[in-house]
Amino acid sequence: MENFSRRELGSGIFLNSVKDGRFKSGRISVNMYLPLKEETAAENALLIQLLGRSCKAYPDYISLNREVNRLYGASLDAECLKTGDIQQMSLSVTGLDDRYTLNGEKLSEELAGLLCKMLFEPKLEGEAFARYDTEQERRKLLETIESEINEKRGYAITSCVGIMCENDSFGIRRYGSHEQVEAVTPEELYRAWQRLLSTAVVNIMVVGELDAGAIGRLFVKEFNKIDRAPEAAATKIFRFDGEIKEKTERQDVMQSKLVLGFSCDINADDDRADQAKLMTLVLGGTPSSKLFANVREKESLCYYCAASYNRQKGIIMIDSGVEKQNIEKAKKEILNQIEQMKSGNITDFEINAAKLAVADSSGMVTDSVMGIEKFYTSQLFEREIISPREAAQRIAAVTREQIIEAAKRVRLAAVYVLTDGEAEQ
Repeated sequence: MENFSRRELGSGIFLNSVKDGRFKSGRISVNMYLPLKEETAAENALLIQLLGRSCKAYPDYISLNREVNRLYGASLDAECLKTGDIQQMSLSVTGLDDRYTLNGEKLSEELAGLLCKMLFEPKLEGEAFARYDTEQERRKLLETIESEINEKRGYAITSCVGIMCENDSFGIRRYGSHEQVEAVTPEELYRAWQRLLSTAVVNIMVVGELDAGAIGRLFVKEFNKIDRAPEAAATKIFRFDGEIKEKTERQDVMQSKLVLGFSCDINADDDRADQAKLMTLVLGGTPSSKLFANVREKESLCYYCAASYNRQKGIIMIDSGVEKQNIEKAKKEILNQIEQMKSGNITDFEINAAKLAVADSSGMVTDSVMGIEKFYTSQLFEREIISPREAAQRIAAVTREQIIEAAKRVRLAAVYVLTDGEAEQ
């Protein structure tokens, strides 16, 4: 592992650091993890937005923005993500490295101190979050949910995951539903905040040349004031039960969407995860892939056709934009290309192009402190944490025979179609 270190600070609290002196800025993120549950997804998503909006010391946009600008124009982020069966709530700040401050200020501690104020001392009205702020952030979250519904490609993929994993936590949407967001009260958000601080697994990530030790001490001081009982957060591999789930949804769309979900029984903790990743890239992850070259270019059956591998769950999603009359033809040809791979019909050109794409993306990951932070954070619940260079080297070592064996494990588990409301003629 290059420049990465990890140590436990307290009960379920970990400090992760990636030293890299190439940048003039550094990044600190506080990543809090809870099991993804239907009954708490919406309130957790709304909560992290409120925590990123203000705090007791800086109760409005003007005062918070003034403080951020004082810290050499730092930037704040708050986001809610889904990592396997886990809901991830993150507060992050990116700011100037200590080496470049004008008067030798220890900006590391000031940046971390701002995050502590936002996380541990939010703006409250008694035992509730401020009602005005809650309504503002509720409106923003509802707009985000609506925008995801209106972006039909992402909506179709999410919908396919929903039917494929209907009895699995992974099928729950990261923001919860529109109705659940509408129903959350400021008092419930207060209780959700207390639960987050006491039960979440916490991973603090520091990237750059910021003083990770000083940052860790600040957070330990605050967390030591809380009675902690971390709730175990883990992801189970998706197990196909033999029944192919199918759903057709009709909306007013110009272009139909076809999404196929597959199990492959290989997840991040399996030694064959790199083989599954490269197999997916050869199948549909590059302009030289089988799906692009055959389904889109040769057969002209779709506008796009791509495959993605979810390491945490051990599933593969293939999504395409098609004309309504080509839905069944496209599905048939996609499945044919998978069978071609299972039978060994894979060229050296396809394999080398996929490996080159991984090498190129590995370089892009390390081009920013945010890219580095996201890369390492994505691995924190995996058996082993490796560097971007090691990840590329492992992919480069995968053989043609291993790709074929990974393809043989792929099984169709779900079919989702989004098309217009007109009946077939």
